[in-house]
Amino acid sequence: MQGLELHRRRWLPAVVWASVMLIVSSIPKLGIQQGLFPGFDKLAHLIEYFIFGVTLRYWSQTRRRPYLYGGIILGLLDELHQAYIPGRESSFWDFAADAAGVTFGYLIIRKWEA
Repeated sequence: MQGLELHRRRWLPAVVWASVMLIVSSIPKLGIQQGLFPGFDKLAHLIEYFIFGVTLRYWSQTRRRPYLYGGIILGLLDELHQAYIPGRESSFWDFAADAAGVTFGYLIIRKWEA
């Protein structure tokens, strides 16, 4: 019975991380765009969504891709959302970093489990 309870909560890391991502993306003028070097914000997007991809793979426990596609769609929606936040901007390249991060995170864990 305890194993069943653990399985039911596998969604929790993905939901918590997605919530953190959306809260942070709602902060006006976060200031990460300047960063330590050119392109730092893209690296931040990649890492943020890599972690999300790992949590999605943990949740899925299978090789079903709807979880991966859902992560990519969340990246797109997050970029559209940021277009309406004062001091934030939305860009295709941010979305590309989001999509690459979630894909790498999801697939690397998938390969590691195999």
